[in-house]
Amino acid sequence: MFKLFLFLHIVAALFWVGGMLFLTLVIAPFLRTLEPAKKSEIYQVVGAKFRFWGWVAIIMLLITGPVVLYYIGVTPSMLLDASFHASALGKAVMTKIVFVILIVLSSLLHDFWLGPGARTNRKYSFYAMLFGRGNLILAIIIVILAVIIRGGGF
Repeated sequence: MFKLFLFLHIVAALFWVGGMLFLTLVIAPFLRTLEPAKKSEIYQVVGAKFRFWGWVAIIMLLITGPVVLYYIGVTPSMLLDASFHASALGKAVMTKIVFVILIVLSSLLHDFWLGPGARTNRKYSFYAMLFGRGNLILAIIIVILAVIIRGGGF
């Protein structure tokens, strides 16, 4: 069962992070070559499609993450234990949890406030771009933390 949940967790992370990389490194540069009206129209369509599947991936990550932690020996009670927080594994797990909370909150803000506002307001468009790129950086940090956790912690 552990391998199934780990597989699902990795596939969801690949999809989400890979999608953000594709949007940032492929779609966004291409759209800069188009006229503003066409650029906005394409980004709205692509963004809406990715938003749906991105949130499917986020939900999958939020379900499988705690299960994977449990299978590697991190129980819910340990998350409240100060001695666990002091351990190498505990520091890595707690750091990852903080970054996950940050990226979920930032993604909510980006996808449901800044992104929709960007359709009609250039200021929102700028902040949506910043939050989108910030989310990509946070996601990469989370992947690094996952590797650190699998290696036993800091």
